[in-house]
Amino acid sequence: MNNQELLYHYFSNSLTSEQEILFQNLLETDAKFKAQFEFEKDLKEAVKSHKTDNLKAKLQEVESGINSKQKKSIFNYSNLAIAASIAVLIGWFGYSTFFSTNYTSLYEDNYNEYPNTVYTITRSEDQNSLEREAFVAYEAKNYQTALNTFEVLSEESPKGYIRFYKAQAYLGLEDNEKAKTLFKQITKEHQNFVAESTWYLALIAIKEKDKTQARTYLENLVANYNYNKDKAQELLEALN
Repeated sequence: MNNQELLYHYFSNSLTSEQEILFQNLLETDAKFKAQFEFEKDLKEAVKSHKTDNLKAKLQEVESGINSKQKKSIFNYSNLAIAASIAVLIGWFGYSTFFSTNYTSLYEDNYNEYPNTVYTITRSEDQNSLEREAFVAYEAKNYQTALNTFEVLSEESPKGYIRFYKAQAYLGLEDNEKAKTLFKQITKEHQNFVAESTWYLALIAIKEKDKTQARTYLENLVANYNYNKDKAQELLEALN
């Protein structure tokens, strides 16, 4: 394995234990390798900016730093300046295809529990109702209690939103498969919260590193709904 391949596997978090040992040894003993690593690390940080102007400014800063250190290094930085220019042209989203997509960060940056928008828990006339009990537990993030009560409600009540909040409770319990099943039912039966369910299906697919399925849900959201449309477009670009 050559040094460039080793760097690729490092930045894509796919080094084996043997490659990790080799990588650390090269950092300590090979000045050329270390210089290349430092540059690519700085460049990767630079291209994380989504705005082209910020990206260019950061890359120019990186290149200036390289030029100031050029006399001290044995690495050929003229080639790196070319690489920086290419990175400006292709942008972050093109460059991210070289460095593997960080699905965990994409999920965590975009996931939020859906708020209770359907039931006011301060209703005085409903102090002892099951629905109030369910949503009090949900707002308190006591997902198991909320789920148990939603289960009873779904058998007694035709209200379509109960299924959606059951799915949310499953997400809170990190049971993605059961949440996914409910979200799919909502989208197929065109009940309430279709767009929202599509969004959460996309996030689950991202968490599961299923890029194709995530893109399908996100494209559907962008084409047909306004809910989180801008965020969906950003995720589509990140998944290119």
